[in-house]
Parts: sequence; structure tokens; C-alpha cells
Amino acid sequence: MTYTNSGLVAYCKEALKLKTVYMWGGLFREVTQGYINQVSGIKEYAAQYPEARKAHLKSLIGKGYYGCDCVGLVKSYYFGGVGTANNAKGYVGAWDYGVGTMYNAAKVKGKIATMPKKEGVLVMTSDFGHVGVYIGNGEVIECTLSSFGDGVVKTKLKARNWAWWCQCPVIVDDTGVTNNTANKSEYISGKTNAPVNVREKASIKGTIVTKLPKGTDVKLTGKTTVNDGYNWAEMLYNGKICYCDKQWINS
Repeated sequence: MTYTNSGLVAYCKEALKLKTVYMWGGLFREVTQGYINQVSGIKEYAAQYPEARKAHLKSLIGKGYYGCDCVGLVKSYYFGGVGTANNAKGYVGAWDYGVGTMYNAAKVKGKIATMPKKEGVLVMTSDFGHVGVYIGNGEVIECTLSSFGDGVVKTKLKARNWAWWCQCPVIVDDTGVTNNTANKSEYISGKTNAPVNVREKASIKGTIVTKLPKGTDVKLTGKTTVNDGYNWAEMLYNGKICYCDKQWINS
């Protein structure tokens, strides 16, 4: 599974449509008594769960609410998505970052003044106590308990004193925007010249994601891979890096 910036943005936009509440240590699971007990029982978060807060969370049980914290919103994307404890199916211990450790692990990062306007990068406060996802157009989606709300909200980038930004180390940058070419797309426009299968891997054994009809506009990375006797073009489809037989693409 390849996780991408555009996939993270789409995921966060869907999260905005749900009923959410901020839960320290949470990974975007349904609010249940067991979930409340689990996160409030974590030693480092215990002080954040006074009786009044636990009572509020308990009042949301059975009402379709989901709870997470700021970095939990990001991690839940690549740990399996929104849901119950089953969303831990994608759990990888090495990817269970805090805000600061995520920044430290990132290879592409810097001060907020240097941030390229690429969708899906993470923005962080000076103390690495909070993180949000930049979604473009000067907007951020974040999970917060503050004057901005309680749960997943959309805010203006300039509304907070964000100090740092980084490319999440678990996520592939598929924006086509770099530090030196902000707002410039690096994708190559193409069009299918026949019906073509789009696959997860550059192989005839790769799972078929979709079949595009002739005349479909596509975005190509410009990279190709020779495998199984075919020349595979790397492309962006539905926020993910995929592959198709290059002979069926005009660019």
C-alpha cells in the first residue's frame, strides 16, 4: 500500500464530515467506554482526562462520534483508517510517531517560512505540541481542543503560529511540487489511446485498480519500469502511484 499526500488530504476532508471529538492518545476510533478507558489509562495522558472530560466523552457513546488527537489523525490514515479497534490492522510500531519524533524522522522539512504550498505536508507548532495537515488554498485540517473547536476542524494557515513543516516520513509526496518549484506541477499530462488497465504494481501480476476508457486524461510522473516484457508508465490515479502499459498512453 502506498500512502500519498493527496490521499492524506482526501482522508482528512472525509474526516471533516464525521462527528469527532478530541481524545489525547486517540487513533480515530469510535467513542466507546472501552476506548475511553484505554486512552485515559495511558500514563502520559491521564492528567488530560479529569472526570468532567470523561463524563463528556461518555455522553457521546452510541451517537456516532470518533475520537483522536492531532497526530492520531495523521497516523490513522496509514494505520487503517477510521473505525473501531480494527483500524489497527495497518499498525507498524516504527511509524507510531509523536509530533516531534515525526519531524525528526522526516527527510524533507524546515521552518514554516520555507514551506512549499504543497497539499498534504504537515505543519507544526514551535514546541512540537500540535500538528495539522495543509490542504491547499491557505487552509489546514487539524484535530484540536481549543478555541477552534473540539475534534476535526478546518482552519486558516495564518490563524495559528505554525513554526515548522515537514513531509510525513511514511507518506509519498505525489504533489509534483518541490521546495524550489512551489506551485509548479511536475506531472506530465497524458491521454489514453485505448482502454487500459491501471495496476498497483508494474507487473501483469499487479492488482488491477481500474480500467480507464480511451481518451482519459492522466498524470504521469515521467518514470518507466520494464517488467514482464512491458514498459510500465508510472502515473497518479486517485491519489496513489500506479502503473499502466506505456504503449496505451500518449504524452
